[in-house]
Amino acid sequence: MAESFLDSRRRTPIKISLDFVLICTAALWAWYVSFSQVSFPADPLPFILVVMCVRLPVHIIFDLHKVSWRNISRYDATRLAAASITGSVITAVLFRILPDPFNIYDLARPYLLFFTESAFNFLLLSSVRMAARAIASSSKQAGANKQRQIVIVGAGAAGMALAYQIQETMNGYKITGFVDDDPQKKNYSMRGIPVLGPTTELVDIVRRTDAEEIIIAIPSLAPERLRSMMTACEVSRIPIRILPPLKELIGGKADFAALRELRMEDLLPRAEVKLDKEAITGYLHGRTVLVTGGGGSIGSELCRQAMAAGASQLLILGRGENSVFEIHQELGEHAGACDLLPVICDVQDYAALENVFSKHKPDVVFHAAAHKHVPLMEHYPYEAIKNNIIGTRNVAALAVKYNIKRFVLVSTDKAVRPSSVMGATKRMAEKIVKAHAAVSDANMVSVRFGNVLGSRGSVVGIMTRQIRKRLPVTVTDPEMVRYFMTIPEAVQLILQAGAIGGRGEVFVMDMGHPVRILDLAHDLIRLSGLVPNQDIPIRITGQRPGEKIREELFTVAEEDGAVKRGHFYIAPPENIDLQELTATGEKLQEAAHRQDVGTITAILKEAIPSFTRTDTAKAKVSVKEEHKEEPINA
Repeated sequence: MAESFLDSRRRTPIKISLDFVLICTAALWAWYVSFSQVSFPADPLPFILVVMCVRLPVHIIFDLHKVSWRNISRYDATRLAAASITGSVITAVLFRILPDPFNIYDLARPYLLFFTESAFNFLLLSSVRMAARAIASSSKQAGANKQRQIVIVGAGAAGMALAYQIQETMNGYKITGFVDDDPQKKNYSMRGIPVLGPTTELVDIVRRTDAEEIIIAIPSLAPERLRSMMTACEVSRIPIRILPPLKELIGGKADFAALRELRMEDLLPRAEVKLDKEAITGYLHGRTVLVTGGGGSIGSELCRQAMAAGASQLLILGRGENSVFEIHQELGEHAGACDLLPVICDVQDYAALENVFSKHKPDVVFHAAAHKHVPLMEHYPYEAIKNNIIGTRNVAALAVKYNIKRFVLVSTDKAVRPSSVMGATKRMAEKIVKAHAAVSDANMVSVRFGNVLGSRGSVVGIMTRQIRKRLPVTVTDPEMVRYFMTIPEAVQLILQAGAIGGRGEVFVMDMGHPVRILDLAHDLIRLSGLVPNQDIPIRITGQRPGEKIREELFTVAEEDGAVKRGHFYIAPPENIDLQELTATGEKLQEAAHRQDVGTITAILKEAIPSFTRTDTAKAKVSVKEEHKEEPINA
């Protein structure tokens, strides 16, 4: 650093001396150009002396000697132009004041001299600086061992900003061309980089230019077009990086550091859901918020967003100490005025749970604690009863008892016409919320959504692990489809449902079109830079107990009454007898303590007529076999 400082100190006098020569040259050049038709023009020395006396102070006032020649920008050029004009104006004024021999107004066209000198001054000084920048840039590129050839998709504002940064700072990269669908840009050159053609010719362009990487600089690119590009480039094995949506960019600007690999959420067949953040902030600000299952994927994101919305106290409740500890440590680094309180408690323990409610008196409760894995709950249905039904009953009952203002249950589309114990228990949990909402003044609703990308144990996580280990990617059925959403989207829906509130309604997000699990497997393999069924085989393992080919979003009773509101539908509440439901819950609790699977199944089928659990030989598969690397929880 000291050496760099000394080099800077040495360079400054050299730069000023060179500018001195250029200023003299510009003045002399302007003199002879202005009076070239005069046989014997006056002596130019007085003019040059005045110009020098004016230009050097102006030069210093505008800090032109501090501008880096190797990094000159349009802002520096603008300052240089301002200095050139200012110097000429002052010079013209001085020649009006000074006596002979500095009087040049007797000469022909004296005013032309000042305009010409200003233009030549700017021309010479800017040219030298731009030449220095070009030489420095060339030497940097020559010094690079090997430049990585890249193609930028998108010659718009984001693509141009990215190209500028790469050309100026990323010596290891060379942009071979732009790809853009605007026909007016084809065959044009942008920043010296040719626009080679539309995205439909991307594969051919990559082949012609020997590109080693593709950068997509269109933050708003539709998922369908992104998928088609990825599929087209599959054989060439060219890695693809993308400039993320504007909200993810550093300062909202295109930045090389923000480039990332493609993610599965980039390929979701719908636009990203954006909900009313002001409404969310309004009911959480200054409130005590309780999140059950606070250490889980959904629960932890609920904690993050509740704290960001201005909650005064946040109770992170869970029975797993490690997960609660981790999210508490993460949030504690920037909690600000929010009082964070980790709570180790099992929602099945009514007495312990009531102690939390009576001590802290939460205003808002998000109930995200649940068992969610279909295959595991087929093996342990009594555990699903304890956690998903008894736990929900405890939380909902205490919410009513302690006059909680808002309560939101996190549910799943597997609760509709359930074919698994997990789905049936979540359907019962929805019924519990509806029954308690009908007899209380609290805003109590349920939120139902599909598979969540990035959640623990999700199909994406399992497939990604299989791909990383170069294991076959397993899919239970080639026709199986699921609805997908991201964790932030799921949590925004939960928070929005809490803002609207209701008396037992079910909120269902408009999740667009379902995605085939087989297509998901292909996409994830391609995202890893590999070729499906060539580098990584895909194995069909067969449908498992409790799984459906296609999940549904509404029950038959809900479909007719569901109302679209923004990005989600609201299904109307049902008339459910709380006493009858409580009696059913007690029977299930007794059967769960006895681990009586037959009784549990019979009671659930009676309480939920659409429940179609089938006991097959597959259900006897051992838990050890069920959790090999191959099966997938879809």
